[in-house]
Amino acid sequence: MRAPRLPLLLKIAGAAAAGALALIVAMRLRRDDAVASLRRDIRETLTNLGAGDEDGDGDGDGESEEGGTPPPSVLITGFRAHGKSSLVNTACRALAGEEGPLLLRAEASPPGGGTDGPRKRRRVKAVVAGEGEPGADDAVVELLDAAPLPEAPRLTRDDINAAISDGDPECVVLVLRCDAPAKERNAAVKRLPEIAAAVRSKGLNLIVVLTFKKAMRSIRQAEELLREVSFRARTDCVYFIENYTWSNNGPNLRHPPVIKNDFETHFTVLTIIRQCLEFIKLNRSQSKDKKNGKVVKQAESILKVPPADSIIKNPPAEAKLCRKSNDSSVRLFFNSSET
Repeated sequence: MRAPRLPLLLKIAGAAAAGALALIVAMRLRRDDAVASLRRDIRETLTNLGAGDEDGDGDGDGESEEGGTPPPSVLITGFRAHGKSSLVNTACRALAGEEGPLLLRAEASPPGGGTDGPRKRRRVKAVVAGEGEPGADDAVVELLDAAPLPEAPRLTRDDINAAISDGDPECVVLVLRCDAPAKERNAAVKRLPEIAAAVRSKGLNLIVVLTFKKAMRSIRQAEELLREVSFRARTDCVYFIENYTWSNNGPNLRHPPVIKNDFETHFTVLTIIRQCLEFIKLNRSQSKDKKNGKVVKQAESILKVPPADSIIKNPPAEAKLCRKSNDSSVRLFFNSSET
């Protein structure tokens, strides 16, 4: 039996490599298209929110300093060193479609770093990248980077109310760390019912984000944590994410490290923002309906339309005069007929 020739083997290997490369490129294009589609959906939702508020005439409390419609505001809160500020930076990178080094909008530190001193809330305006159309910088989501919550054992209801009331947010995102020590993580998870109750008492929606998902040892461990967090927070809006941080790529002494965009991180954080916008849209619609109902009630009270019973019991004077004239004309008719 003759051995196969070398050129034939090279052709087969080349065809297999070309097919594998084509599959990789197709998968990458499909992922890029999914991220771009989600970002485009966020832009359309922001446009519809602005148009809906302008049609509803808006109320004076919700207008921005420039007199226009305020951008949707999302409060991102959590305990210290749980990845709260890193989530803000990750969201800004994904919304803007940035490449290359990681640009920080919120002050972040390595795990376990930072100081115990007081820190104020920071307002970060995240611009949603457009696709070359005019007015690409009009779509903005306002991310409120709140000060870290006190430690779970010392957390009180007043601390929670102060955290979720500062900045007048329209949706709340709570950040919890997956790889925190078991004692610290269990203490934070046990406070979820109280935090969720405080958020809902303000008429807001709660979303829970579990950071450092790569620390999960197995899928079973992740599923157990997901079930427990969902049960205690009374919500299905629970997401795992791996934030973009400088420490992920290790030190680079020659130049700032280039952060490679990850599809799972991009898609997850954009989904979180999209869900926040959906909650905000529903809350604004309900508040607008309540406001319109109050306006109708005020108009009815101003008109003061009398009920039908009072109209029947107390006929107007003109009706009485008309009745008298009709009675006199009838009497004249009968008198004339008798004569």
